[in-house]
Amino acid sequence: MESIVRKAVVAAAFLTFITGAPLYARTNEANHEALSKVESVKESYRAKQRKDSLNGGAKAGNPASELMRKVAASEVNMVTNTHEGKAQNEIVINGKRYFATGDGYAFTISQNRSICFAADPVTNKKVNKADAVIYADASGRVFYFESEDTYQEFIKLASSKQ
Repeated sequence: MESIVRKAVVAAAFLTFITGAPLYARTNEANHEALSKVESVKESYRAKQRKDSLNGGAKAGNPASELMRKVAASEVNMVTNTHEGKAQNEIVINGKRYFATGDGYAFTISQNRSICFAADPVTNKKVNKADAVIYADASGRVFYFESEDTYQEFIKLASSKQ
């Protein structure tokens, strides 16, 4: 038993040394990152509201769930992570469908497979963009969620900070 505890302490110390932060701080850091993304989404939404009000079409007091909208993967440039609002070129890699604008981006995604993945803004888990639940903020920037549940958690974070 003592050797197990000793190994756990050594492992925790090693991780603290490598990451520069204690184990408990990494969870808080992930929450901080998610909250900063929420704030960024809200700011994009506020900018859209200001623009809409200048055009005479603003809605006041929208709930957090209206900060973002679900978008079709086929309308997302998965290289630039932006919602383009129109069909993109399809690139099939290992049986998975990715989308990008033009041959240059298609070449980029086919050569750099790391582009096929993103981090869920809530869990910080690696998500394959082809399998992700995709939402866009008012500016067209997209966020990849591992499930609708993590998107709902993101919205709860936004609602709690309004």
